Amino acid sequence: MNKVTAGYKILMILSNVDGEHLAEEQTLILDFLGTQFDVKTITATMQIERIRLQAITQDLQMFELREAMNAFYSQSSAPERSAFLQLAMDLIKSDNRITQEENIFINKLFEAWGETE
Repeated sequence: MNKVTAGYKILMILSNVDGEHLAEEQTLILDFLGTQFDVKTITATMQIERIRLQAITQDLQMFELREAMNAFYSQSSAPERSAFLQLAMDLIKSDNRITQEENIFINKLFEAWGETE
């Protein structure tokens, strides 16, 4: 899994874990993906991934999060990880609240990368 795919997967998991799917979250994810991809293709892929993630248990989402965060970590620099962590925080705060589930998942990300909030 490459760095962009790993980052995308992390953001999709974080956007899905609270069960709400906001336009603001989708915009942040599309901004992360940048201009490298066709927006229509990515939007369709996001819809498919969101449905797939809704169908799996939180434990499996945590497994997928760990896999993606390890892949991103191994291919990124410390400044890239710091910027990504800020984006992840912006994503989970986009609805002006952080749910217990979001808190669990974001803490795993910070802990794995040796960062503190």
